[in-house]
Amino acid sequence: MPVVKFDPHLSNFLIHDDRRFFLISLDNGIFLVTDNCPHRGGPLHLGYFDCQKSTIICPWHELVVSMNHLQQHAMPLVWRNDIAVAVLPEIKSKSIAFKHRHILATSEVSIKGTSSVIVE
Repeated sequence: MPVVKFDPHLSNFLIHDDRRFFLISLDNGIFLVTDNCPHRGGPLHLGYFDCQKSTIICPWHELVVSMNHLQQHAMPLVWRNDIAVAVLPEIKSKSIAFKHRHILATSEVSIKGTSSVIVE
């Protein structure tokens, strides 16, 4: 399993083969979570974060994904001296791209007509 070090102030989004990850800050810490929606792989970092329900609504098909689910499947992450160290899943490709993207899934937005299915 690859261990990567990066500056979270410069990079908040990682691409490892066909998997994407983003950093999200919650009350109980900062997590490196998968960006791929469990339904059809939509970009969760572009979803709508509902802080009262602690969920992210996928922008593609409006699937509601609980933060509990994302935290349970988060990548191991440690912070030391403003450097993040993460362990990523083993896959064939060894290339890892570090990006800085605007993460929309950080502020509450009310959406009417969202799916009632919650992935836990």
